[in-house]
Amino acid sequence: MKSLPQSIASPKRTISQAIHPYANYHPNSKSNGHLNQEQEKIGRNDGTNNVTIYSSAFAGRHHVVGCTSNGVISVWNIRQSFIDLGNTWKEEGRCIDDDDGLGGGDERSRKRYFDQCHQFGDNDNTSRRRQDEPILCVLVDPPPSTRNTRHIPNSRVLYDVQFLPNTYSSHSLLVVSGDPGVVIYKWSDFERAIRQIEDTSHNSEEDRPRSPPIVDIRPLTRFLPHPSPAETIEINSTAYDGFQNLLYGAAGDGFGCYQWDLESETLLGTFGGYGVGRIEANRGHGDYLHVVKTVAEGSSGGVMTGAEDGTMGFWNGKERKLIQMVKIQSTMDKNKRFVTGQSSNRTFMSNTSTIWNNGSNLWISSMDTNGNWLAVSGGAENVNNGIAGRSSAVPSTSGFMTIWHLPTRSFTSGCVTRESINTVACNPSLDLFVTGGNEGRISYWEATKTTRVGRSWCTPSATYDISVLPESGIMVAGGSGGLLDCFVDQIKVSQLRF
Repeated sequence: MKSLPQSIASPKRTISQAIHPYANYHPNSKSNGHLNQEQEKIGRNDGTNNVTIYSSAFAGRHHVVGCTSNGVISVWNIRQSFIDLGNTWKEEGRCIDDDDGLGGGDERSRKRYFDQCHQFGDNDNTSRRRQDEPILCVLVDPPPSTRNTRHIPNSRVLYDVQFLPNTYSSHSLLVVSGDPGVVIYKWSDFERAIRQIEDTSHNSEEDRPRSPPIVDIRPLTRFLPHPSPAETIEINSTAYDGFQNLLYGAAGDGFGCYQWDLESETLLGTFGGYGVGRIEANRGHGDYLHVVKTVAEGSSGGVMTGAEDGTMGFWNGKERKLIQMVKIQSTMDKNKRFVTGQSSNRTFMSNTSTIWNNGSNLWISSMDTNGNWLAVSGGAENVNNGIAGRSSAVPSTSGFMTIWHLPTRSFTSGCVTRESINTVACNPSLDLFVTGGNEGRISYWEATKTTRVGRSWCTPSATYDISVLPESGIMVAGGSGGLLDCFVDQIKVSQLRF
C-alpha cells in the first residue's frame, strides 16, 4: 500500500490556521458580554472564541448564510445590520495605506455605501436582538458513521456553503459540506423559520430571546464519501454543474473528487485521487483536494480541482477524464518573467534566482473565475520549518496568487505574497479579484493580471471566506473569531458576529 505524503496528516483546517506575525498589527476586536446556556451549546463566545467561519453565501439582498468550525449554519439579516450598524462612519473601515503604499477608498465609495444601505429597505426594527448576531442557528448532525464510534472523532466542522442553482431564489437548495459530508436543505424551510422568529418581534421585551434561537431543520438529503475505518473524511468544497445537474465534492481522502447526480441522489464515480500509480501516470493528484470549480464548456462539463500538493487538474466532468494536470510551483519557476514579489514588485528574471524558500511546497486553497480568467491562490509549506509563517522570523515567501487564461489553460501572471492566501473571490462590481489570508487584511487584484491595487483592514486575523452579492458592491469576509466583516466597494461598513 502506498504511504501517504507527509502533509496528508495536516488537511486544510490546520494548514490554513497559521497566523502571520504581521497580523499582530491589526486592532483587536472587543468582547461583548457573557455566555448563556444556548450560546454554550453551540460554542458562541461573542467574538473572542475559537469558532471559525469557513464559508458564507448571500440569500438575496436580505440575508447571508455562514457555516462554522463547530458545525453550525447561521443566518444573519444583513438589511438591518447595514442600516443599524453602518450609520456611524468608522475611520478604520477605510482602505489602508500598507507598507507597500497601496491604499484606496474615497468619498464616492462612502456615498455609494449610504446609497446601498438605503436600497436594503426601511428602518423597521424586526427584532430587539443585537443586529450583528444571527437571527437563527442550525446545528448540523455529524455523519452517521461516527455517532457511535469511539475511535473516530465526532466532528462537525463545515467548510463550504452555497445555493443551488447558483442564482438564488426562494426555491433554492442550501448545500453545506465538511466533516458531516454534503448536507442539502430546502431554503424555503429556513425562510419559514425566519418568518416565525420575526413574528416574535411583536411580543413583549421579556418574551424575546436574548440570543439566536437554535432551530431544528431537517435536511432534504445527505451525500457521504466512502467511509474510513480510522478517521472522518471531510468534503472541503463543492461545485455545481447546472447543465447536467451534477454536484462535485473535493474530499480529504484518496478518492479525490466525488460526482453525485442530484436527481437520482446517487454517486456516479470519483476521480483525481492519489491512489497507487495515479500521480506517476499523471492520472490524479498526490494529496487531499481542497477546492473544486465548474466552468461552462457545453456538454463536457469542465471541472477544475486544486490539491494539497500544489497541483491543479482540468477535467472533462462528463467522462471524469483528465485533460491536464499542472503543478503551480514548477509553472511559476519556469515562467519567472511573469512572476513578481509582493513587497518589491520585482520580477524574477534571473534563471538562478529562487522564488521559494528551500524545501517549500505549495498547496492550493481556493479558485474563482472572471469570464475567461481563472484566479488560483494558496500558501507555501516548508518541510524543514513547517508552515511558512510559524517561525519567529517573518518569511520572505509564504503564499501565492496566480492568474490563468481559461480557454487555453495557460499561466499568464503570478505574485509571491508574504501571507498565505486562504480564499479568492471575483467581485464583478469592482472588476477585481479579492483575496484573504493570515495577515488581517483583504487584498484587491486586477482581473487579468496579478497586480495588487489595494488592501483593506479585516477584523479576523485569518480570513477564510469572501462572498460577494451579485450586481452589487457588497461583500462579506469571514474567518477566525466567528466574525464577518461587511464591505461596500472597498470600505468596511459593519460587522456580523457568530
